[in-house]
Amino acid sequence: MIQRVLFVVCFLLMTTTAQASGGEFTVHSEGALRSVHHGDFSGQVPLAQFSGRDNIFAVGPVAGLDGEVTAIDGEFHIARVRDGEIKTDADLSSEAAFLVWAEVNGWQPSIPLGENVRNHSQLEKVVEELATEAGADTTKPFPFLIEGAIESVEYHILAPPEHGGGADHKESAVNIKATDVDARIIGFFSRNHEGVFTHRGSYAHLHLVEDGGKSGHVDDLSVSADTHIRFPE
Repeated sequence: MIQRVLFVVCFLLMTTTAQASGGEFTVHSEGALRSVHHGDFSGQVPLAQFSGRDNIFAVGPVAGLDGEVTAIDGEFHIARVRDGEIKTDADLSSEAAFLVWAEVNGWQPSIPLGENVRNHSQLEKVVEELATEAGADTTKPFPFLIEGAIESVEYHILAPPEHGGGADHKESAVNIKATDVDARIIGFFSRNHEGVFTHRGSYAHLHLVEDGGKSGHVDDLSVSADTHIRFPE
């Protein structure tokens, strides 16, 4: 009986839309990263619903592991691998396997990170500290923006598995390493959504859009103390 109750609770957590309000925004998520890890790459979130919504910020994978979805200021960057090359468009006819998004109507003035950040884990700690100082309720999910020169970054664009999938959803991904790039990074922070929209042991999901248009899911990065970050009003 206890096992059955636990199963039902876990199922509801995976399928129910997660919402958390903070200021003038609400963070939503549909689908779950853990489902992708267990081989469910099906479409969960139709992207057409975001057409014409100027203040949408979003991150997630395309259904079928056919790319990465990134939205900043309502501008969608859908990066896919085609014939070994990365192609980016704003076609909203596809779906996301899971997605986290928020409609943010205003951002606080940008502030410097204040210390050199050398990896993803360190960035999470700095983001949480600065968000608290900025008045954010860090017990709830919130988005943030990092803007400016990025010293180094490693990111990937998912591609459909060649042989029908496997235990590693990134086995067919294209991995990119870049240094000294101007970019914007949209991130979503939460201590309560591991396996939903953040990886196990991680509290932030980051996507990057380079000034040249390339975009993808950030795996690791290094940024200087004077790189700026913004939080919602």
